[in-house]
Amino acid sequence: MIPRISLSAAALGLLFPLLAAAQGADAPLTIAEAIRHATTVGPAAALAAGRRASIVGRARSDAQWANPTLELRRENEGAPIPYDDFATLTLPLDLTGRRFALRSALGAARTRAVADSVATALGTEYATAVAWWESWAADQLARFAATQAQRFAELARYDSLRAAEGEVAEATAVRMRLEADRARFAAARATADALHARALLAALVGRDDPAALVLGEAEGGDSPLPDETTVLGAARRDHPLLAAARAAAREAERRQAAESRGALPDVGLSGGYKGTGGYATATFGVILTPPLLNLNGGNRERSTGERLIADAELKAAELRVVAEARAALASARALDEGTAGFDGGFAERADLVASAADAAYREGAATLTELLEAHRARAEARSAGVRGQTDRALARLTLRRAMGASALEAK
Repeated sequence: MIPRISLSAAALGLLFPLLAAAQGADAPLTIAEAIRHATTVGPAAALAAGRRASIVGRARSDAQWANPTLELRRENEGAPIPYDDFATLTLPLDLTGRRFALRSALGAARTRAVADSVATALGTEYATAVAWWESWAADQLARFAATQAQRFAELARYDSLRAAEGEVAEATAVRMRLEADRARFAAARATADALHARALLAALVGRDDPAALVLGEAEGGDSPLPDETTVLGAARRDHPLLAAARAAAREAERRQAAESRGALPDVGLSGGYKGTGGYATATFGVILTPPLLNLNGGNRERSTGERLIADAELKAAELRVVAEARAALASARALDEGTAGFDGGFAERADLVASAADAAYREGAATLTELLEAHRARAEARSAGVRGQTDRALARLTLRRAMGASALEAK
């Protein structure tokens, strides 16, 4: 006797917690909402602000004007002769212009910091958008796998009854039960994959319970692709990494100029008051710091090396940005061509084939092998449809990132 198999909707809810948790949870999370949470509530905003402040703060430390020196001194205290009082103020002048060059480098550092901050924010946007699409795809596949498991369980129960009545061979019922068990295991794995995908999304949007997230409807992913001229022009103009590399090259150039002036003697003015023997007199002087022992050679060599590195990184960034933009556009076009026809009717036709096979099998007009092949074809078509839509969307995200644009398309 083949044992009866029952897999109700309630049992499915217990077996697949992702589907059960989706009922009565928070409002559906769209891509736009996910990105907004990730860039405001999540740690990305603080990270971007921290990186900007760190870069600008280091540059400001080097470019600060030197503080004046105030000296108050008394001499001959306790001696048989009258004591002398001194009040002297010394002011560095920076006649070499080194501080001006460093302050010019500070401006470039600010530009680099802003570009770096934008790159950090955009990176979070794209990571969140990719995580949303991967979660959506995993969720769709998990839901379909659960439905498939339920259908196979019903067929296995149906065949167990037929085998008990002698209408089909017991081996057929055993085979159907094995297929039902395989489908149940596949559904459990798909649910686990969906939960792992949601865990990454939950962390990005500042949530700690992946199962509590409910995804909204998929939007975008089918927008028209721009031409190559538009893509390359935007990449060269707007890409934040390229902007940061340009600013870093300018900053390195100004720092090299500043350190080269460190080999020149600096000048300071000194003036003040002197009281001695009951007389008040004025003092003044010029202070020189001749580079006799320290010609600033180490800093000059370092700044030269930093400029060579910055120029090389700028060239590499220009090549990388253009290459990535070309590749992203070509990839998006290839995926559009490869997924042509993956519309709603694509999955519906696969469902019709599987439903027809079900009906034919119950009437004895189709074999078990034909039934299983029809269901596998349906599963592969559903998976291809979901992955095709997801891959098109991800390809457009990659293209927009290569162009330096926001992950959210303008409405």
